Amino acid sequence: MLYVALGDSVTFGYSATRVEQSFVRRLQRFWTRPQRPVHVYLQAKPGWTSKQLLRSLADVQDSVFAEAKVTTLMIGGNDLLRGAPWLINGNHARMLKIAEQLNDHVQQIVQHVRTLGPQMMIATLYNPFPQSLLAVEYTQIVNRLVRRVAHRNGLLLADVAQAFEGREQEWIEGYRLGRMKDFRLIGNPVHPNNAGHAAIAQVFIRAWRQAHPQVQKDRRQTSKLRTRRLAPRASDAAAD
Repeated sequence: MLYVALGDSVTFGYSATRVEQSFVRRLQRFWTRPQRPVHVYLQAKPGWTSKQLLRSLADVQDSVFAEAKVTTLMIGGNDLLRGAPWLINGNHARMLKIAEQLNDHVQQIVQHVRTLGPQMMIATLYNPFPQSLLAVEYTQIVNRLVRRVAHRNGLLLADVAQAFEGREQEWIEGYRLGRMKDFRLIGNPVHPNNAGHAAIAQVFIRAWRQAHPQVQKDRRQTSKLRTRRLAPRASDAAAD
């Protein structure tokens, strides 16, 4: 099975202490079966905006998406960060324009991938500055756009924003006050730590399980059969 992960530094695994701790590798392990290994095609780089990710797809062979069984998309954090100066200055018109551009880029990414076949999952964005009313307002705008894209295109929605709400201090590496004044050009407290990556993976997994209840039923039955085979028979126990 081929799994394609699209995104920026979060998808790349930034701030995870080991690559195995990243949410992408956690999803890889979740989908792996004894007779079905899962391979990851990672199309993500730190610093990528939605526009840069969209442009990068021109370098990905169509056969990659044609062979993939599932694709995850989590993008937009750097669009938000690059708009931070306008957000701090209260330039709402500029921020709304950035949001509209992000919406257009995400829609184009989705259309590109969906025409080639794999099931697609898209994530909302958590807010690393939850104590800033402007950051809250803008993140909500962006996430409404993400939810609309998911609904219109029949994508599975991983509502990461909802999961992170109230847990930012636990799940964001270097979290300070949760205000825009924490913003730095280098070393921003915006990436998930190991627990944050685990939380993101669980949101994707819950969305997947809700959409594939029969798969989960079959998986539980297989697990029960395996347990029965491994359990000692009464005659064996008596012999011991």
